[in-house]
Amino acid sequence: MRRIIYNQLIVLMTLILIIGCAANSNTNNALNTADSGLSSTEGVTQSGTQILGAGTATASTTGINQIGLVDILVHRLSVSPQQALGGAGAIFQLAQANMNPQAFAILSKSIPGMKSMLNAAPAMSNLSGDLSALTGEKNNTLGNVTTLATSFKQLNLSPDMVDLFIPIVTNYVSKTSGQVTADLFRSALTAR
Repeated sequence: MRRIIYNQLIVLMTLILIIGCAANSNTNNALNTADSGLSSTEGVTQSGTQILGAGTATASTTGINQIGLVDILVHRLSVSPQQALGGAGAIFQLAQANMNPQAFAILSKSIPGMKSMLNAAPAMSNLSGDLSALTGEKNNTLGNVTTLATSFKQLNLSPDMVDLFIPIVTNYVSKTSGQVTADLFRSALTAR
């Protein structure tokens, strides 16, 4: 991304330099114009680099709300957008099944694209319920992980990816929804 912006700045400054030289009819001043144009290009490039640096620092703190969860998952985990969408949706489906409906409604409103993620998730298997029946527990972590692993397999993702998705999704929920909602979300994923 930085390289593209940097290249665009160089092209823009080169065009300004050429236009400035062409507009100057005195050939003795052509070298002076080119020299001042290069100085301007260098200054703009430095300013652009500073802006990019500041933008990176800002994006790492407040920009998370502007960058979608799917984009973050694609970038950090090198998965396809469809896999990121479905994987996040599977995690949110599981949370929805274990959360109070009002709490999940609050969570849903704070996560852009929630409906798309839920729709992209594979249908949840009943492995969690089968394991709960065997263990006598209403909810259990093993059943939750098994359910997510099954969903991830349907998305052509390794079941190990569940352990990589959950911290990223939880961190995103924390940044967009607040710590209290993130804690409710986390406990819904690890319900025992």
